[in-house]
Amino acid sequence: MEGSLLLLSFDEQLFQRTDGQTGKKLEQALEEDFLFVKQTAIWGAPVQSNEFLLEQDCAERFCFQLIKKYWGKLELYSNDSVHETNTVNEKMKQYFAEQQNRKALFSFLHTQGEVAFDQLIEFIYTKPVPVSRQQTGLEKMYVYKVNNQFFVQPIYFVNEKYWKIIGAKKIYSLFLQVPLRNITRPVELMRHFKTLLAGQFTANRIATIIHKLVQKIDYENPKSDEVKQLHLLNVRTHFTSGRRHMLKLRKCIHALLENWSTGKFALNMKEQTLLGYMLFQEAVYKRDYRSILLQGMYLIEEERINNHAIELVVEYADVLSSMNPQPDTLVKDYRENYLEHVFYELINSVVKEEQFGLGMELLKNNELASCTAVFQLLHADETETMLHIIEATVQRDIALFIDGSPQNIRESIIIWQQQYLKKGSAYYRVAEMTSQHICNLLKILFWAEEDLLVEKLLAVYKKYLIIPHHFQDLRLFIERRVALC
Repeated sequence: MEGSLLLLSFDEQLFQRTDGQTGKKLEQALEEDFLFVKQTAIWGAPVQSNEFLLEQDCAERFCFQLIKKYWGKLELYSNDSVHETNTVNEKMKQYFAEQQNRKALFSFLHTQGEVAFDQLIEFIYTKPVPVSRQQTGLEKMYVYKVNNQFFVQPIYFVNEKYWKIIGAKKIYSLFLQVPLRNITRPVELMRHFKTLLAGQFTANRIATIIHKLVQKIDYENPKSDEVKQLHLLNVRTHFTSGRRHMLKLRKCIHALLENWSTGKFALNMKEQTLLGYMLFQEAVYKRDYRSILLQGMYLIEEERINNHAIELVVEYADVLSSMNPQPDTLVKDYRENYLEHVFYELINSVVKEEQFGLGMELLKNNELASCTAVFQLLHADETETMLHIIEATVQRDIALFIDGSPQNIRESIIIWQQQYLKKGSAYYRVAEMTSQHICNLLKILFWAEEDLLVEKLLAVYKKYLIIPHHFQDLRLFIERRVALC
């Protein structure tokens, strides 16, 4: 089946030498036939880039022929109508029947960098078209300009892992040989390198490869925004690659802050906020409560994390969760939204460090530190007649969580109370986080002598959310505070 693939000359030679195998067989073939230079390897043997880079005319012809073969002759089926189906298929056939479309297609490919079938349909048809299609041999392709040549890499469905490794090897080789200024969108290309390695190696191994590669790029290229962005990508890779790399994160970030704090390419506020968020999460991981307070307060002061929220989530989705915050809700998984989690951990650290005055400031100044009901009660002139809103909030939250609707409150509460204490249940994780958070709120409110609010919130907690060991810890806290008085 491999013989039917449309392959570049370099890929065909390498495939024949390796029999489509990676690992030792691939490394041996590269070292014998295509090795760039003997050196201390970061990830095995690199490839001489002139072996696989293409001149523009050759790249244009190959890409046009490749896409015509795999995507241009498919029988597509539109979900809208038979007419729409016929129109789409006719337009595809017409497009690839005309050789003058070759340059426009190639321009689209290297402008996009990474292209899948749906993007091609949208480009040719000039709008998104929902179509179903049979299996094709081509999954996606990468096209990037390097110097005045082009890196072109198809990823085929047949022996997909092999082609991903070959694509990754070529990108790796480019970064070792070509000055960064001569590579179009190098940070984007490094992200593709990381994606191509995913599933082939452990997250730990990938992080190590990227770290060493970025170090070498940094050493061999002058300072630039691209080098800085590669450092940021490297730090994010450490952040998402497990315990071993999380333990190195603080040192890695502090080095980045030191090296990029001044000058033309100094870190901007969005980038500093990203690093602050990662340092915050690193402190949470280590249960370093003082650092949690330091980094958490940095994030919320001057609305830093709020001001850059959209950019951070769009550009760094691997670091920040994007679910919208729910200030009206008290019963929830606080880890699902980055901002709610910041306040959750800040409140917990305030209690651990016994900085209750700061805790009250957080509750009075930030709705997300508790919830809308508690926030309103702390600012109300007359709270006694409004205390019912706490129970109404919790009841509604439980119903929404169980049933997806506030309509069946009674039935939802029965299900919740029967199951939330069982560690294997779907509700335990949310119950545990909410219980911990409410107990922390109660400690702060008790310290501040918000007696009515404490009484009502405690009653609601015992009725719907109590977790015995959390409650026991709360009782001991209150007993100690009373004894001190």
